[in-house]
Amino acid sequence: MIKKSVVGFGVLGMLLLSACPGFSGEANLSGYRLSDLYRLALERSEDIRMAKNQLMIAQQDEKRAFSVLLPTLSAYGDYIRYQEAGAIAPEYGYEYGAKFQQQFTLNGRELIALQAARDTIQQREYDKDAVAENFLFKVAVVYYDVMNLRKREDIARANVLRLEEHKRAVIRKRSLEEVPVTDLLRTDAELSGARAELINAETLLIYARSSLARMLDLPADYRLLSADAEEAIPVADPLETLIDVAMKHRSDIQSANMAVKLAEASIDITKSEYWPTLSLEAGYKVQETEPSYLAQDDTLYGAARINMVLFDWGLRKGTISQEKARRQNAELQLARLKKQVALDVEQAYLAIRTARQNIIALLDKVSFSRANFDAVTLMFTVGQANSLDVMDANTLLQNSERELAEAEFHMELSRIGLLRAQGVFLKTVK
Repeated sequence: MIKKSVVGFGVLGMLLLSACPGFSGEANLSGYRLSDLYRLALERSEDIRMAKNQLMIAQQDEKRAFSVLLPTLSAYGDYIRYQEAGAIAPEYGYEYGAKFQQQFTLNGRELIALQAARDTIQQREYDKDAVAENFLFKVAVVYYDVMNLRKREDIARANVLRLEEHKRAVIRKRSLEEVPVTDLLRTDAELSGARAELINAETLLIYARSSLARMLDLPADYRLLSADAEEAIPVADPLETLIDVAMKHRSDIQSANMAVKLAEASIDITKSEYWPTLSLEAGYKVQETEPSYLAQDDTLYGAARINMVLFDWGLRKGTISQEKARRQNAELQLARLKKQVALDVEQAYLAIRTARQNIIALLDKVSFSRANFDAVTLMFTVGQANSLDVMDANTLLQNSERELAEAEFHMELSRIGLLRAQGVFLKTVK
């Protein structure tokens, strides 16, 4: 009976744990594709959360700016007790009431501030998209880095296996005294170097996997799957067309445009200090004393007052000059950013074209290198090539495989880099 209970609790515990998404969910069993990592990045990134908080702050600023347009309702009350009462001095008195108050500038400064708050919300939206794109690109870089290092590990392991096989062949020939002892020594040296390269490749892969796990809170034993099939990048389009798309869709350019607009609004808000301020007040007041004949009154009242600063010793003029300088800086930053965006697009455009051409050439190089290694190995077996020829052929094959892996790695990053440079990367992810 006790054994059955233990088994039952064990099964129930495993069912509960398997239902938890963070323990052994479906993605953990099947592995993570790049699209899965993008989804997790949007959910778990601290940078994106902070950008969302900045957006929330801007939304609250809009509510604050709107509240200024509405009158305030306040209540008040006073009670005074005098030390000495007399014929004309009361013993005590009290006053209470309620009032509406509203104050605004005659040029509509409050409306300008409200619009500026709404523009700030739009700017924070662009900033949030820019932060999300940057973080997603970092995730893609680490993902492809892991995949590339995994391929390099396979290349290093295959190199070790080839050299071990060649060492066995050298030992057989050495036993027949068909090769000198230097061939065996050279093979051992090459094999030791290959094993060291394999260890380095494994270490780099472990570090890259750890970086991705910490970035997205993945379990330590996670598996990565090949990336989803991606649409072809229209690199055949003219470069100027790609740059025009970037100018329209880049979140940082749109944010910089909003910064210029907000700088203009800041100038208008500062200039509004030259305008008169109108204050309106309406309320109900009750005033009573003891004895009551000295003062007893309840009344409705309204009041209006206007205020205007005539001279402030150059304070507003200096402030306006500062705001104009800030607007000019915002315009200069926008111009500089547009140049940088055009350069980013051109760089990504050339990088993806170069990567494609390199892959075509390196595929041929790998094919020829593998055929050459097989041929030289066969020649060594029949005594028509020496061990040094095999080493050279093996080095050529290994280098060509590495170069192809690096070209494919840069190809994928260049593809994503072009989307990011055009400002459409986040849209394709979503």
